[in-house]
Amino acid sequence: MPDGVMSGIPAAPARQLLREGLVGSCRPFLRLAGWSAVEAAPALAAGVVVALALDRGFLAGDPASGLAWLTVLAMLYVVRALAQRAIFDPLSQIVEPLRDALVRRVVRGTLHHAVLRTRPVDATGVSRLSVQSDTVRGIVAALLRTARPLAVTLLATSAGLAAIDPLLAAIVVPPLILSVALFLLAMRSLIRRRVLHVLAEEGVAATTGSVLTAGLDITAVGAEQQAHSEVERAAECSLRATVAVAWAESLRIPIVLLGGYLPVLAILLASPSLVGNGSVSPGAVVGAVLYVTSYLIPALQMMTGTVAGYWSQLRVLLGRMAAATSVPEPPSGERSTGRTDGHRLTVRDLTFRYGPHADPVLRGLTVTVPEGDHLAVVGPSGVGKSTLAGLLAGVELPTGGEVLLGDRPVPEPVEGQRRTVALVPQEAYVFPGSLRENLSYLAPGLGDSRLDEAVRAVGLGAVVHRLGGYDTELADPANTLSSGERQLIVLARVYASDAEVVILDEATCHLDMATEAVVEAAFAARPGTLLVIAHRLTSAARARRVLLLDGARPVLGSHAELLATSPAYAGLVGHWSGVPHTSHGRPPTTGDLTG
Repeated sequence: MPDGVMSGIPAAPARQLLREGLVGSCRPFLRLAGWSAVEAAPALAAGVVVALALDRGFLAGDPASGLAWLTVLAMLYVVRALAQRAIFDPLSQIVEPLRDALVRRVVRGTLHHAVLRTRPVDATGVSRLSVQSDTVRGIVAALLRTARPLAVTLLATSAGLAAIDPLLAAIVVPPLILSVALFLLAMRSLIRRRVLHVLAEEGVAATTGSVLTAGLDITAVGAEQQAHSEVERAAECSLRATVAVAWAESLRIPIVLLGGYLPVLAILLASPSLVGNGSVSPGAVVGAVLYVTSYLIPALQMMTGTVAGYWSQLRVLLGRMAAATSVPEPPSGERSTGRTDGHRLTVRDLTFRYGPHADPVLRGLTVTVPEGDHLAVVGPSGVGKSTLAGLLAGVELPTGGEVLLGDRPVPEPVEGQRRTVALVPQEAYVFPGSLRENLSYLAPGLGDSRLDEAVRAVGLGAVVHRLGGYDTELADPANTLSSGERQLIVLARVYASDAEVVILDEATCHLDMATEAVVEAAFAARPGTLLVIAHRLTSAARARRVLLLDGARPVLGSHAELLATSPAYAGLVGHWSGVPHTSHGRPPTTGDLTG
């Protein structure tokens, strides 16, 4: 198996995801380390104190001194309890931001794949991954509560042994180091087998579920034996994985024997001669045994059991979350510019329906929108204007045909493309935060000069002045701003962005006609392409070209051309203005829909 890959779940993305979640946790980790040092006081001093209590107290005929030393040890345990209580504050400062970072990653990745259709949409994805985020938080917290004191205990106990007697430390520490090294060497195999076990169990569940779900079909085609074989194979795979985990876990026994029980046996065998020749004191022997039996052996058992189990589970969860929420990096050329090669929109034989048995909303539409064009899309209500806007922006997927932006299909999982096309819907979303954050949302880091330009262009100046400037906090935009003001903020946000194609889907419906004219003139003069889903005659009249969707064959031309040649368009204009129009001249035609 290649390095860094474990059962098809790469290790590097999992580690990277964990590092991303722990960014900014340096100070809490330092506080946690400080309290850990305090918490390790009994592990450091227990053997030394017991040795002193015996050698200078009880064995020397001075029980009062012995009790005094034991009282010191009891006070150290009180200090340890206070330290254990204090660690929960820095612990929460580590794991809570970790969960928040994971949830943001989940939402960002899930929305990316849902909007750009780079993967099949999974309606339970956010819920499932959010639960996994909470699980990861719990596991990391458990690891910090177990692995942290384990490491501190091993270090403190080794130092305490050296303080009691270097000779006894020489008996205990070398096999301890060897056992820890063997555990670290075996850790990869142990985790891999645990991962395989988890995947095998899920394979049993998936295979069994699919067979039960398709029970009637299996019976109908006489495939009972094949279904039985598939379930049996999955069960056998799970059994082999379980046995493999059991063998891997059996490594705990020699590791604990080597690092824990063997040193105890060596101390007990050597103590008669060591105490007899005065090399060590009886209290030192008892203290060394206390260190090994009360601290080292439990630490080794926890290391090979609980910590290994937590780490393998964390490894699986992080690997899956990283794979499920990964967003592909744009090619190097596009990462620097954020733009595609050309922003001509080409629609070829476009068909869309909302269900397999529904009538098409759009059928066989072919049209080209050149770079820099100003196109108004008109038609009666329900004819598919907003649907077309969503298709052009990549929010919807065609049932048939294709939409190209330059020479690339829409949507395409390219980071730059999301900044190239901006769809502004009728309902304007202004989020709680500063006005500056709202205006620069699509282009973070904009300076005041760029914001001023966008504000002037769309006529937002009076609103900015009333609110008190760009740094004003909008705590409740829905109630403090009118519908028109929210639309202007969103329009200024898009104007200030790098979008090369702007689609206004009735995005000015809450503005008066004069302000609407200012907005459309600003976007028409702005570099790029403008498409307007028109709800007023004036929007169509201002456009360079008009696309009429009338439920039959689309018609494309200028406002004057369509008014003279298309009865459907003339009737729509009459409906807008309240004055009946009669078409004159040549009969209606679809014209050159590719423009």
